Amino acid sequence: MYTTDCGMQIKSMPVVYMRRAKARDMASIVEILQGAKNYLKEQGLDQWQGEYPNIDTVQKDMDHHQAFVLVVDDQVAGYAAAFEGEDPLYTALEDGNWLVDGHDYASLHRVAMSDKYRGQRLAPRFMTALISYFYAQGARDFRIDTHPGNLPMQKVITNNGFEKRGTVHMQEGTNISTARWAYQLLIQD
Repeated sequence: MYTTDCGMQIKSMPVVYMRRAKARDMASIVEILQGAKNYLKEQGLDQWQGEYPNIDTVQKDMDHHQAFVLVVDDQVAGYAAAFEGEDPLYTALEDGNWLVDGHDYASLHRVAMSDKYRGQRLAPRFMTALISYFYAQGARDFRIDTHPGNLPMQKVITNNGFEKRGTVHMQEGTNISTARWAYQLLIQD
């Protein structure tokens, strides 16, 4: 809140932006991922119900400069991993095909929002920020996947222009392979 010159009180808009994750964000990121695991479990989904993703996953993301956070008024509100280049997960697409083949694309993974911010429509803003960041780096092909039953994430994905292209299988732990719907977004210059 701030007060104008004429004495009127106005609630200021929250500052929302994306940045690379830092070591000091680790506790918040792990809390976000645990909250997402609990949320998915409440929805009856088996997505992320093992050890994956965990602190080691996030540390690897950070080590490879692939970890991003959405910040709302100095609080970490969301987490995602993203990078450019060939993603082994997307090399074996079933029940469909990519609109363009090749190894030059941006992959988005582990998009999760804090329970504290659920329902505030920040996930679409986070997705837009990720797409915009990688677009500025030269990416025009974007890929993402999610559990077939994860309807909220499917809505975020499709509302950002992605089209379902087929199915991929990912490893969530040592012996757990699960099917995921794979999506693609192509942006033309």
